[in-house]
Amino acid sequence: AKADTSAVWQRKPTRPRSGSESRHVRGLAAKADTSYRGVMDHDRWRALEPLLDRVLDLSDEERDTWLSDLRQSSPGLADEIVSFLSGEADADRSGFLTEPLDVTLEGLVLGSYTLARELGHGGMGSVWLARRTDGRFEGLAAVKLLNLARLSPSGQARFRREGSVLARLTHPGIARLLDAGVSPAGQPYLVLEYVDGQPIDAYATGHNLTMAQRLELVLQVLGAIGHAHANLIVHRDLKPSNILVTADGTVKLLDFGIAKLLNAKGVTIEGSRVLTPEYAAPEQATGEAVTTATDVYAVGVLLYELLSGRHPTAEGCETPIDTLRALNERQPTPLPLGDVGTIVDKALRKDPRERYQTAAAFADDLRHYLRQEPISARRSSLRYRARKFVRRNRTAVAAAGATALALIAATVFSIAQMQNAKRQRDAAVFASQRADAQIEFQSLLMSQLGDTPLTMREIVDRSRAVLERQYAGDPRILTTILVQLSDRYSDLGDDKVRGALLARAESIATADQMAEVRCRQVDLLRSRGRYDDAWRVATAADSLLRMRPDPESRALCLAMRGNLLTEWTHGRADAAADDVRLAIGIRDSLGKRSDAFYIDLLSSLAGTLDEAHQYRQAIDAYHRASAVLDSSGRGTTMTAAINEHDMAITLIRLGETAEAERALHDVLVRIRRSDPTGRLPSQPLIHYAHTAMVQGDLDSATKYFAMLAAQAAADTDRYWQGRALFGLAEAQIGRGAIDDARRTMARFLPLSASPSLTKTDDEITDYRLLDGRMAFATGHRAEAQQDVTDALRSAGYFDGKRRGIFYSSLIFAGDLAVDAGQTADALRYAADARALVTRDSLTETRSAFVGEARLVEARALLARGDTAAARTAISRAVTALKTGAGEQHPLTKQASALQQRVMQQ
Repeated sequence: AKADTSAVWQRKPTRPRSGSESRHVRGLAAKADTSYRGVMDHDRWRALEPLLDRVLDLSDEERDTWLSDLRQSSPGLADEIVSFLSGEADADRSGFLTEPLDVTLEGLVLGSYTLARELGHGGMGSVWLARRTDGRFEGLAAVKLLNLARLSPSGQARFRREGSVLARLTHPGIARLLDAGVSPAGQPYLVLEYVDGQPIDAYATGHNLTMAQRLELVLQVLGAIGHAHANLIVHRDLKPSNILVTADGTVKLLDFGIAKLLNAKGVTIEGSRVLTPEYAAPEQATGEAVTTATDVYAVGVLLYELLSGRHPTAEGCETPIDTLRALNERQPTPLPLGDVGTIVDKALRKDPRERYQTAAAFADDLRHYLRQEPISARRSSLRYRARKFVRRNRTAVAAAGATALALIAATVFSIAQMQNAKRQRDAAVFASQRADAQIEFQSLLMSQLGDTPLTMREIVDRSRAVLERQYAGDPRILTTILVQLSDRYSDLGDDKVRGALLARAESIATADQMAEVRCRQVDLLRSRGRYDDAWRVATAADSLLRMRPDPESRALCLAMRGNLLTEWTHGRADAAADDVRLAIGIRDSLGKRSDAFYIDLLSSLAGTLDEAHQYRQAIDAYHRASAVLDSSGRGTTMTAAINEHDMAITLIRLGETAEAERALHDVLVRIRRSDPTGRLPSQPLIHYAHTAMVQGDLDSATKYFAMLAAQAAADTDRYWQGRALFGLAEAQIGRGAIDDARRTMARFLPLSASPSLTKTDDEITDYRLLDGRMAFATGHRAEAQQDVTDALRSAGYFDGKRRGIFYSSLIFAGDLAVDAGQTADALRYAADARALVTRDSLTETRSAFVGEARLVEARALLARGDTAAARTAISRAVTALKTGAGEQHPLTKQASALQQRVMQQ
């Protein structure tokens, strides 16, 4: 199980460039000639393909020289290249493939998805509707494939950039990235959220939307764009076909394929010059710097079209050149729509410095218009503000009669200002009182620390008594204090006092505070496992927020509901992630991106994404939380350590164990510094000990398993003691400390039947597995095989169950089956183990667990005599182990040595 918050960083490996062309060719030739001699399989073709690509780009004279150099280093390979070229020439003479073939990718399997039908295509590639077919759950996705003809370095870089950009965006108005990979043919692809909707202009026309409804759609667009800008990303290609609206009126932005990243000054630093002339800003056409104001211009064009049915500058243009010329030479015809026309005019200014500088500023003016409030794009005047007041208060003004109009015109500004000042004063007074109470709360906590040691419980209890007495006469402030105190008792694990505090807060809360109190109750009920009750309270809180909208409370309630959905029922993690994303979007729109609540939201998002098996996106959310922690000065806090811990757990799920081991070790160091007693929490202890054992660091594994066992014994915690002793015995057997292991196993045996211990999510904790490993270590392999088979049978493996806890037992069973010559069983165990740890297509090349399963598969294939298949399996094992476990890992070295032996056969 994970803690409640999380974070860490990624390390991106670099690849050294090759030297001269001749060295590069000789290197490729050597690889092709020595690695796969005589076998024309997929790997053989991958080795030959770069050479063929190079030679086909040369002139006849250059080709002869190139082939001559190649023949000196690898005559056999040169003959094979010549044979290919001869075959190509014969095919050209015979007219082979001069007519286009009717080829479809329908039915192609890419990772967990199968292509169903093409949705569209363009210069960069095609987009396909796909169905999830790996059996985990059903769903649709949009798969974007890069054209093989565009597999130039720049084309691949742009495609990779789209995946990188999308992974950073977590907003309900942006189609999210689900997966990425490379097809068996070497074609890169992205798996995106499938959006069943219409282009925004077609939707507005088809539904005959009013002007206000069209403005609401554009506000959704600006909200999503604002989120992208907050992540230093400019879309650069906003147009109706990239903005879909679903049946329920939800806007979704697509295609960040040419999005640009911004530097700290807001000037773009990467991305090619790609644009759609009708929606390009003037600075794009002239090649000047692209900023957030560039997207503002595109939304301005879109809004102009939605309101008028025509383009602001491209009317009558027949070619892209004409369109770009008109962009710089024509001024849009002003829309006769009052303030709306003024807003559009500002968004369409030629000089980007004169436009709205942010999507939020653009959206604010649209909201002001919809609320009949003054807009920033128009110069304020008494007459203008008075007219706005009259429109907002039409009924009251009409009742006053014509004789009062002059008086209203003269006094409305003062009245409005007085009312506004009073509201601001009241809000400021309350904010000040609340801040004073919070400061006093913190001061009281600190003042309790004296010469006599106090527990955190004693400190909080004393502070609670003082605060409740001091603010008894101010229910509004007391409600805030009670809610804060409830959080502290939650930290202490005291749900009873927490519940009493929230019940009291509910009894005195104002109508504006009730939704927040109810949502805290949702979290309390969730922590008690009362999910149905929690959902009913969450529904009631939603009703309160509809009557009294408050963005802060709305964000809190969405977060609490997201946490509830994550735990409540399986299969609802996607909905939970959507709730948390919306909460983050609200906080982004308020400009509150550095407080503790925002960090909690990012951590909650990461947790829900992990629960939804969207591990890559979860890691991105951890990165964002870590960045906020560092930038806000919290990088050395316990929250940061918990972030790093949870990030490491997701890395373990992905099989990137070397990185996870480093992160978990850092977490333990931080915790030890913060607690001089030397006591370490059970979660990071068990996770580090397990990961150290996976990484082959058996000394560290032994040390930390033993530490956890001692702590758990002192606490009489049978669950953690059993987990620790099981791991300790495994580590001791691995080190060859047989006598120590036997003593540990004797201590574990009385605990092994504990129901909680047998339900662990990490591994099978069956005593027979320890017996099996001991039998193997002492040379009794038949007994070992019987023990592990019995353990798997007891867990339901042979009845068809497939659970992640089977993985290590299946690997052990596979190794034993290979040694016993039972290659069919070994291959089945290896395949099932690999299926359990294959999270997405990237894990095939980055997961230590996938690499370990591939190594068992390769050994079984060699034992069977299938050298060609074994060569492929061992090559994949080496790649995955090097990336996931590191080049110095014992299994990586074992796989590399086996690869060398196989290549020499």
